[in-house]
Amino acid sequence: MLQRTWGSRGCLVVVLLVLGAVGCGAKEAPAPADVTAPPTDAERALALLDPASTLPPRVEIVALCDAVAVAASKAPTVDEQARLYRVAADLRARIWRLDRAEADAREALELYAITARTARGKEPGCEADRARALLAGELPQDASITYRYLYLAKRRHAELATAVDGSACVAAIDRHLAMSVAYRPSGEELAALEREGDRAEQLARGPAPASAEPDASAAAPASAAGAASIPRDVIVAPSALAPAKGPVKITKIEKYPGEGGGRVVVFLSEPTAFKVGALEADGGRDARIFVDIDQAGAKGIAREIEVGGAIKRVRTGPRADATRIVLDLAAKMHRRVFYLPAPFRIVIDVSARPPEASPSGSGPRTVKRVAIDAGHGGEDSGAVGPTGLKEKDVTLDIAHRVAPVLADELKIETLLTRDRDVFVPLDERTARANAFHADLFVSIHCNASETGDARGIEVFILDEIKDMSRAAARITALENGLPLSGALDASALDAEMASIATRLGSGQIAESSRLLGMLLGRATMASLSQRYPDTSDHGLKSAGFYVLAGAEMPAVLFETSFISNPDDESRLAKVDYRQRIADGVVNAIRAYREGKK
Repeated sequence: MLQRTWGSRGCLVVVLLVLGAVGCGAKEAPAPADVTAPPTDAERALALLDPASTLPPRVEIVALCDAVAVAASKAPTVDEQARLYRVAADLRARIWRLDRAEADAREALELYAITARTARGKEPGCEADRARALLAGELPQDASITYRYLYLAKRRHAELATAVDGSACVAAIDRHLAMSVAYRPSGEELAALEREGDRAEQLARGPAPASAEPDASAAAPASAAGAASIPRDVIVAPSALAPAKGPVKITKIEKYPGEGGGRVVVFLSEPTAFKVGALEADGGRDARIFVDIDQAGAKGIAREIEVGGAIKRVRTGPRADATRIVLDLAAKMHRRVFYLPAPFRIVIDVSARPPEASPSGSGPRTVKRVAIDAGHGGEDSGAVGPTGLKEKDVTLDIAHRVAPVLADELKIETLLTRDRDVFVPLDERTARANAFHADLFVSIHCNASETGDARGIEVFILDEIKDMSRAAARITALENGLPLSGALDASALDAEMASIATRLGSGQIAESSRLLGMLLGRATMASLSQRYPDTSDHGLKSAGFYVLAGAEMPAVLFETSFISNPDDESRLAKVDYRQRIADGVVNAIRAYREGKK
């Protein structure tokens, strides 16, 4: 009997059913010799990697790569996962080299990173890291980036070099490093890179993953398929942290409630290790997440703090050589715990929205809610121009110009993290955006330089590719509220923040943030150049801004102009200039929603 049914890919499948064959002496009819199974997505992708192959339209290749990545996330073994992720990465890299669509290169970089993590401790993982390093420098045509990525890849896979037969991959990395030695950093930049290498090597010495499933107690990112439907923990604790010299004091606990999530921030007198666990609701008790903080005391901290929304309350209690912080949750929540340096604090985020819930791929994107963050405020004036113009006033005015246009023209619900001249802590700004379940987060600022000569716009994201310049370090210090006296060794802070961002598993969000940042730069330049054609575009960069850490959505920090420059300050004081900047923000969000790249 022939039965027709629809397969999982929407294809009509014909199945031959032989009834009564078993136990009746009947034999199954042999399959026709000329019937062959159609190629799998992976096989089609492999065929397209052949340089002699004819490529279909880009949109078909992108869809094929996505299908292979989904298949990788469902593969039964780690080795098969890594193989399929690598196929998808190589194909995205190939089409980038053909037509230079930057989104392809960025996606390839992320897929190489996932491959390297999946095959950690093995040659395929090293080879994926090597391919990623070469592409990372090829994309911006910057050999110094290639050197940095290669160096970190070598440190992550150092144990492979000690194998009996050595490692062909590590040997190849050594050759690449030798060829690019002229681009090796020096001085403090080299020292910062070596410290980052120490951390990378220490992390790599952890146990390799035994299965395709993410470990609920580890900082492993979600798979490309984003298929984690049950709450899981993402944990980022300091790596290779020396024991505290003495007792550590919990100085305060800040709470930021929300119905769809919430944030609790535990401030400590100095860095210390911590462990995280979770308990399901049982026996009438709420679901709970707890953090045990080594050598910490909580004298002066309330034993129970009511929060509200997704987090009912925070409880503190002593344990042997530690203090336990317990969050009683109103329901099952996705959980993310990480630390921020200077001052050292532990951030505990819970959300009904799963990690990596960021739009990807081509076509229109869902943008229903946007958070606009006017930098500084209240007692924090931010940077001040030569004639006394304050950053806090400029950023609030621009935010007030953006919000009504988003609401009226684009029908986007908009949250202002501050709508008047008040001080809002950096941790609370991101918490408000998360609780609002914003689809995008734009933090508006004014830039400042030491000499006052610099001019123009600049967009930043929190990502692994770093700008270690003195100017970037100074900007990072200013926007993080750090004293400039200790900030000009901020390359170490930048490296640490990059490590935190990477370990938070923000792959798709980082990609989307990068795209939003590029669109913001282009849209603002288009808006300003009509009236101010001499405006400089400093491009898209990355730095360790606290306000972007832990954002559940694509997030950028926009330096609108240099308020420290007399000409830029004069323009920032004008209504027309501020309106054109606001128009640039609106147009960038419009372009992002429409699926432009």
